[in-house]
Amino acid sequence: MKLRNMTERITFYSVQMGINPETHRPIKNQKVKEFTVWAKVPKLSVREFVQNSSNVGFRKESPTFLIAFKTRKEIQSNWLINWRGKWYEITGMDPDYAKRDLTKISAQKVIDDGSDR
Repeated sequence: MKLRNMTERITFYSVQMGINPETHRPIKNQKVKEFTVWAKVPKLSVREFVQNSSNVGFRKESPTFLIAFKTRKEIQSNWLINWRGKWYEITGMDPDYAKRDLTKISAQKVIDDGSDR
């Protein structure tokens, strides 16, 4: 894969315990930025689009990200991804150990229920 095809910027966040700097009280689920990478979000083929035509917004709810195999840190399955201002949880990862060039990450949009997850 050519790097010029990676046109989307995604950021990985871990969810940890933290302390509110103003009130000095513990925060249960504080998002901590781990790192940012360039990614490719592949488009649907015509066949997939026709088969999933009843699922409006199918790709926005569960995108697939293709990133470089080597990253600063090892990606954890409980991390969150921020892409275009929306939050996604990782549902699957498939590193290509044969070629060692790409890692495929499947994600699902986090439904905001009013809590801080």
